[in-house]
Amino acid sequence: MIKIFIPVIVVIMAMACNSNRSTSGSEEQQNNSSIPKTLSDSLYKAAMEGHDAGMAKMGEIARYQGLVKQKIDSVADLKNKAKLQPPLDSALQGLQYAEELMNQWMQDFNPDKAGSTEAEKVSFYRSEKEKIDTVNARISKSIEIAKQLMNE
Repeated sequence: MIKIFIPVIVVIMAMACNSNRSTSGSEEQQNNSSIPKTLSDSLYKAAMEGHDAGMAKMGEIARYQGLVKQKIDSVADLKNKAKLQPPLDSALQGLQYAEELMNQWMQDFNPDKAGSTEAEKVSFYRSEKEKIDTVNARISKSIEIAKQLMNE
């Protein structure tokens, strides 16, 4: 009798452990803050992904600022300075402006201002996502222009 009883207990314990794991897995997913639960959560996450994408390009912005400044210095003594200087100045200003836009967005972004209702949060995060998308477009455009000038 005891020979039958021990395997039955082992099977019951194994089943209990397996059911416990699947429950904790779903609880883990439910409590995972990286999974958006509402539209405002999704918009917040999208704004943060936009921020991360823009910040990933800040090193490239700084590098091109340095390259454009070097090229400005090198054309200062050339005869065709009048032709080369304006596009380089414009590219440098574009890079600096893109960097300023990102810094300003980060300084102004405050999730505490999102409001307390879902509608207020959706409106706030939608606006912030649009702002960061505009910043990223400016960053990409300024890098593209600088690349073209550096390849000439």
